[in-house]
Amino acid sequence: MSTTDRTDQRPKTRPAPAGAKASARPPVPAALRWAYAMVIVATLAAIASNVFEIAHQVETGVAGAATTGDLVLTIAFCALFGFFAEMLRAGRQWGRVLLTVFTALGLLFTGLGLAGIGGRLFVGPLQAGLAVLSFVASVVGLVLLFVPSANAWMAEVRDGSRMVAPRLRKLMLTCHVAISVGWLGLITGMLAMSIAGATTSDAEQQAAMYRTMSMLDEIFLGMTSMFALITGIVVGAGTKWGLMQRRWVMVKFFTTMGVMLLGFSVIHQLILKANELVDAGAPVRGGELDTVGWSMAAAAALAVLTLVFMTAVSTYKPWGLTRRGRRAAPAARTAAR
Repeated sequence: MSTTDRTDQRPKTRPAPAGAKASARPPVPAALRWAYAMVIVATLAAIASNVFEIAHQVETGVAGAATTGDLVLTIAFCALFGFFAEMLRAGRQWGRVLLTVFTALGLLFTGLGLAGIGGRLFVGPLQAGLAVLSFVASVVGLVLLFVPSANAWMAEVRDGSRMVAPRLRKLMLTCHVAISVGWLGLITGMLAMSIAGATTSDAEQQAAMYRTMSMLDEIFLGMTSMFALITGIVVGAGTKWGLMQRRWVMVKFFTTMGVMLLGFSVIHQLILKANELVDAGAPVRGGELDTVGWSMAAAAALAVLTLVFMTAVSTYKPWGLTRRGRRAAPAARTAAR
């Protein structure tokens, strides 16, 4: 049953006051239908590219823990993008926000891969072609999400459906807190291991530290940060707090994005470099491993401090409303009456 069908049935079970006209939800504009299609195309192309990479790892005998993590993420993102796209068609503003954020992240990481940056090079022309298709479809879909007709439709239908259901809100809040705690614990453990690796004079202990960090990075770090972002956006955009209406929520959102980029572009690359040096037999002390080890420790310490700052911000909720929040406050008070 479509969203329009469900909407049209509501007046039958819950009559409108006398003299009031039941208004059906306006049809989804063509721009959003095409944006929906482009999101699906981009997602399927990205998933196919990832599956191609996993198959290549299996064929070449380099598959390991990272391959398992990639497979789990591929399945999870397939389900999540489908869910967010359906929420977009249902008029959920938080669905559009989530699609926008993850489409932008996909563009960033696909662009880095196409440019040969980030340690995840594309294998052959087929995977590169899928990445280009995903990139182009993502750009088109992202533009169509915010054309005037899409904005007008969202403004008309979202007021009654912008909030997530109470049960979903509680579930997302529980998941967000649990995942965020796990993220902080993971980064703290990696900080301890990076310091141990940078200070030890035992080559075996140093290699064990850096290989453990590599395993945690490949399997858990990206997954925990990504799901912390997803659940945080749902809790923010789909509840009374709003994603861009209160400064503390907005600061948490952009800070989360910053820590994710720090993990991918700095910590991940340093872990790869440290393991390359260890495998090449680099001296434990007095060489390049010292620089890499202390750089890892500094980056992990910055991530830990940032996550603690975000925890404090969530507790104290400082700074008040943003300009957008001040504009929306009178309308919210009127609607509450």
